[in-house]
Amino acid sequence: MARRAAKINELRELDAGLLLLSAGDFSGSSGIVEMYRARFLAETMTELGYDAVAVGERDLNFGVRTLKEYAERGLPLICANLFEGGERVFPPFLITKVHGKRVGVLALLGTSPRELHGLEIRDPVAEGRDAIDRMRGRADCIILLAHMEREQLGETLPALAGVDLVIRGHTIDIEHAAGDCADTIGGFFEDAVRPILFAGDRARALGLAVIAAGNGQRAAIVERRLLALDAAVPDDPATAERVRSFLAEEGIRRRELAVSRSLSRDERTGRIVERYLGVDVCARCHGDLMPRFILSRHFRAMETLRARGQDGNPACIPCHTTGFGRPTGYSPGTEAMGAPYLQGVQCEACHGPGTLHERGGPYVASGRSSCGACHTSKWSPDFEYDAYWRRAAHCGTFADSLAAGAP
Repeated sequence: MARRAAKINELRELDAGLLLLSAGDFSGSSGIVEMYRARFLAETMTELGYDAVAVGERDLNFGVRTLKEYAERGLPLICANLFEGGERVFPPFLITKVHGKRVGVLALLGTSPRELHGLEIRDPVAEGRDAIDRMRGRADCIILLAHMEREQLGETLPALAGVDLVIRGHTIDIEHAAGDCADTIGGFFEDAVRPILFAGDRARALGLAVIAAGNGQRAAIVERRLLALDAAVPDDPATAERVRSFLAEEGIRRRELAVSRSLSRDERTGRIVERYLGVDVCARCHGDLMPRFILSRHFRAMETLRARGQDGNPACIPCHTTGFGRPTGYSPGTEAMGAPYLQGVQCEACHGPGTLHERGGPYVASGRSSCGACHTSKWSPDFEYDAYWRRAAHCGTFADSLAAGAP
């Protein structure tokens, strides 16, 4: 972040009309430490003077109220298709003047968060068209901040006439050709009429685009570069000091959380909480279910991540383990020290910590309500509870489960 600040200050010295944009996902995975880090990043982005910031699905990990607080403190969040209670949560677009030209910036969210909590992500095409119509005649150039995967953007963009330039977010672990921020990896968008840019993930680079537009002519990119934020970029001293101070506080916070976890205390309230016990404890009473359960894809979910080299990815681990990010839940460190084995989607991933167990009632009902946390429209677009339940490896007979392709 200190290098980013230094590079932004350098660019502003060259051009005071610099337009600073983010396509979203400045937040990380859920968890108390990550929540403080996201807050720090939001505050820093506000101080750096970002002109517009799109909402990414990870930014909703800590609830929309948290994002509203960021916006109240000056972070210019925009999103045309995020609604709550029938009302748009953030402005759909903004219009600003750059070197005498009116530039409209529109943001669309294409990927649903793991849990929506009363939020609604509406059709990006319909909401995008509406926003473009409202900007017509008011903006000389329209930039779309598209927080969505390439495939969805490829389907959406043809319907959004009027967009001059697209900046896309959301992808992880994508490498670029040296020095270029054009989003053409794997042949995507090579023939696109409108330029589509992508600056990479994890804030390791800045994308720079120089745009020119004559009167009545479509804006065109005359220069584009990918500016790596590597060791060759010096730190901005003030930002570096803020980062050092934050990391010192984070270290203290991590140590306190480690103590709280060892005492089974809730990270937010400090109260003693229920414990995850692991499948071995469940098997003491439900041994008849175990032979087919341990062969299921649920139980072997962590092996799927290992096969793809993603077993250390905090964005994937919550849905492939039991209780990750929660007190006494899965943690590689505590498991190595003798904590219960909680890899895979075990009984408690759906029903809650084993110490909450009671026969029937809420403990059984919780299994049904928990599915939507991971079986989202992105990962399970055909999810239907009853159909998936009939295939579940702890329901029906062993032969039925195998024949149905037990998850």
